[in-house]
Amino acid sequence: MPNGPEKYFVFAEDRQIYGPANETLLQDWAKQGLVSAESWIFHEGSDSWTRGKGIKALEGWLTAPTPLPEAPEAPASGVQLRGGQLRRIRLFADMTNEQAEAFAALLERVQARAFSPIVRQGEHGDAMFLILEGEARVSIRTQGKEDTMAILGVGDFFGDLAVLDSGPRSADVVANRDCVLLKLAKANLDRIIEENPELASRFLLAMNRFLGGRLRATNERFAKAQQFARGASGQIASPAPSAMQWKKGF
Repeated sequence: MPNGPEKYFVFAEDRQIYGPANETLLQDWAKQGLVSAESWIFHEGSDSWTRGKGIKALEGWLTAPTPLPEAPEAPASGVQLRGGQLRRIRLFADMTNEQAEAFAALLERVQARAFSPIVRQGEHGDAMFLILEGEARVSIRTQGKEDTMAILGVGDFFGDLAVLDSGPRSADVVANRDCVLLKLAKANLDRIIEENPELASRFLLAMNRFLGGRLRATNERFAKAQQFARGASGQIASPAPSAMQWKKGF
């Protein structure tokens, strides 16, 4: 058995492995409901996978072995936020406090626990989400492998295409930490477009500005990937040895 504290790794509901965790952190995850009696846990000391109910460190901690939710908790309609609070989210930064408070009436507050999926790639979408608290990651699945595309924090948003075309989700979004989200349903956006076009136009212009920035960043990444690919195939000359420098450490 290795020296030092015990280490555990949890295979979570989103099919990702989280860890290493010591006994205290593992017990904290169990207390939050993130680890249940049926969760698969790898114990480094015994070099084996075991269900949570078989982990000695979790005895007495698995009082509510409920699996993680597949979706955010049921929301309450209407968000009680001051305009100044909502304007901390970049999409509302150019609004007045009064406009932001009017828009808040269209939003629903939802919560997502750490490790739980918020939206899934390929599913039908009819709402977008804004992150009020917490952190989430955007990823796509190809041939059973997850590739992380972006990490989103407070003030970021995702699912915006769903309120424009109601098409399938283009990526998974999973909560890295407990999240508080603001949900904007397509039906509510359509309503504000009809009832208050000035307010809707401010929101849509801000969203288009950020979408344009994302598209430019994607184009730049694609151009760099193409450049590296051509270099790897010999189409771009490798730098001379004298131009290469070694860096010590990280």
